[in-house]
Amino acid sequence: MGLIAEFRLGSLDLPLTDAVAAVPAVTVYIERILVVDPDRPVVLCRVVDDPDDEFRDALTDDPTVAGAVALDDAGGSVLYRIKLRDPPVPIYRKYVELGTTPLGGIVTVDGWWARARFPDREALAEYRAFCTDRDATFHLERLTRESTADDPPFGLTREQYEALVAAREAGYFAVPREASTEEVGDRLGISGPSASERIRRGIDRLLENAL
Repeated sequence: MGLIAEFRLGSLDLPLTDAVAAVPAVTVYIERILVVDPDRPVVLCRVVDDPDDEFRDALTDDPTVAGAVALDDAGGSVLYRIKLRDPPVPIYRKYVELGTTPLGGIVTVDGWWARARFPDREALAEYRAFCTDRDATFHLERLTRESTADDPPFGLTREQYEALVAAREAGYFAVPREASTEEVGDRLGISGPSASERIRRGIDRLLENAL
């Protein structure tokens, strides 16, 4: 079972940083990464806040870009297919070496935000060391265990999940409220205060991981 890591990277040597620095108002959303050749990954990314298409011109001057094609232009954003050259901080090649799966990313003038599935903590530690050894800053934002089919969704514990389901079925969230925490607790075989705590903690965890 893998680990889902969300982290921030900062370095002038990361892919696309030159292009973004030339047009600092844009935000680049990495939608998919095709790593057929680790030294020449292809990214599908959507660029927003670029009404004058300045980013398209900036891509031609970015030394990490081997080629770029605009696939569509709709809704105030442009979808690009960008072939990357191996940059001084070759983050995609290291992904492949460690058996890591990239799950998306965002590039702004402040750096990279990325989300990836690592096989274990050792692989994550090696990836962090790989980046920092090349003078890139690495800040782990969140680390969660990958859920199995039997795990509750949204990072909920089993107790929180059962409490939220019981509360909803009892009408606790209805307007007006149809059940008290004591009644929810009776369904769960626990006290009213314990049910209230599980519900509140469950809602907080649900909002944190869903939003």
